[in-house]
Amino acid sequence: MADGTRIAVPEANSDPVVAAEVDDLSTSARVDDIAKSLTLHSFLLVSADGQQRLQGSLSTQRQLFWSMVNGVALASNSPRVLREVTQPQVDETWLALSLVKALPIHPFAPRTPWVGLCSLGIGEWLRIDARGSARPVRWWVPPASGEDFASSADAVRASLREAAGGAIHSGARRVSADLSGGLDSTSLCFLLADLDAEFTTYRTSSMSPWNDETTRAREVARDLRLPLHEFPPLAEQSTAFDLDPDPSPASIAEGPLVWAASRGYLDLLADELCRTGAHVHFTGLGGDELFDVVPGFFRALWRENAVAALRRMRRFQLTQKQRLVPLLRGASSRESYQRYFLRVAASIAHDAPSRPEDAYSWFPPVVLPRWITTKARNLIVQAFFDAATSAPEPLGRDPLAHQTVESVTFQGKILRQFSEVYGQYDIRWCAPFTDSRVVRAVLRAPASARISDSVDKPLLAATMNGIAPSGFYDKRGRGDFTSDIYAEHRARRDKLLVEFKDSCLVERDLVQRDLIEPILAEPAASDIGLLEIEKLVTAERWLRGVD
Repeated sequence: MADGTRIAVPEANSDPVVAAEVDDLSTSARVDDIAKSLTLHSFLLVSADGQQRLQGSLSTQRQLFWSMVNGVALASNSPRVLREVTQPQVDETWLALSLVKALPIHPFAPRTPWVGLCSLGIGEWLRIDARGSARPVRWWVPPASGEDFASSADAVRASLREAAGGAIHSGARRVSADLSGGLDSTSLCFLLADLDAEFTTYRTSSMSPWNDETTRAREVARDLRLPLHEFPPLAEQSTAFDLDPDPSPASIAEGPLVWAASRGYLDLLADELCRTGAHVHFTGLGGDELFDVVPGFFRALWRENAVAALRRMRRFQLTQKQRLVPLLRGASSRESYQRYFLRVAASIAHDAPSRPEDAYSWFPPVVLPRWITTKARNLIVQAFFDAATSAPEPLGRDPLAHQTVESVTFQGKILRQFSEVYGQYDIRWCAPFTDSRVVRAVLRAPASARISDSVDKPLLAATMNGIAPSGFYDKRGRGDFTSDIYAEHRARRDKLLVEFKDSCLVERDLVQRDLIEPILAEPAASDIGLLEIEKLVTAERWLRGVD
């Protein structure tokens, strides 16, 4: 620009470069308006008067990391690049936090596995001044809810069409999509077909004879005349309990990959996509977060209509066999996010039990693994108090909106890691449900749009009206891969026990060997879920790659 201001939203063969005059970074509403229009695959880069604004996407699929090098901020979209430049040490506080089941995402989003290497928090942009100093600035403002059901469905449908259609026509020569047979990925396949896209579909199956998603996926593929490529059952490819490290720089830089159990399937998928020349692959990630019932749902429902909420909660309590009084207390609570976070931090510090109604608050109760050491516990407690005293603002006006955005960013992180780890392939991983336009449209919908006695994911069903066949969203069973993870644990348990005797986590005094070994052998007998064991193994495998 003539005044030296530059604004760019760069992405080859995708989003256009946007330019406008800006007088001041901190007050310009024009920049904020441009930021709101960012798509899944865009960065916003602004330069004005020696200052810079660097911003990724709400979902964090496009994310920025930064570190101070000789007093000057160095930023990158890849932690691998910064790690190579700065050679940081492992952040043991972050490593200890990674072992905690159901850790709240938002307050710890700025942390990375590396000392001195930071990530932007959710809904933040990075301000770098003329002296090279850096400061994160919050840009995300949750939209107000209040639209009626029909208008909300129309808005979600329009935003989904825009997100998916933009990806299809972004210069890609071939398109592919997941087709698990579940509601989310299958809905996207219906949408892509409605947009006249030509694409191949992929899925992996389950060992469970009660998982009927295989039948549904094949029926949909047949009805839409779509090629369907089926990979072997997940348990046959999973690496959830495998301690062999991945030495690739991208995997090491990212930290323990939460999707590591699916690595075998993704390796096969990426190879096949590369072989067939698919450049955009659609996935249903984010659908559960937008359309399903989450723990904070009932508080939003209570604010919307307390009388109707009582009827819904009674039916939920009976069908799910939950206690009614904690549900009522949780739904009617007015406890703020900041106050709740401070209370949780205090209960962790004093090893006090959570309140039953906390299951329906801003985030689920936090319970520290009993097999961690005193050192690990102290690191976690201090991290919670540090986060709590910084007075974090929630991502939504109520627990439902907050958890929706927080969960979407978890899925966005997974997609960003796909791009990093499979960077050698020319594949764009596209999850329209995590697009900020779709998220905003869903957040404006009434809470009651998420629940129905006769339809699964009623807002999604209404969104797909006229696109998906009638009756597709009628209540039915959900896909269950529990048997797959149990089968894998049984197959690898003996080898896992032997290999864990040389544990890096034990050497760093974060895990107690005498407590963890019997749990690894028989987690059910110790009342420990396999997902908790999977988190432990994932951290151990990553640390072996680092060390």
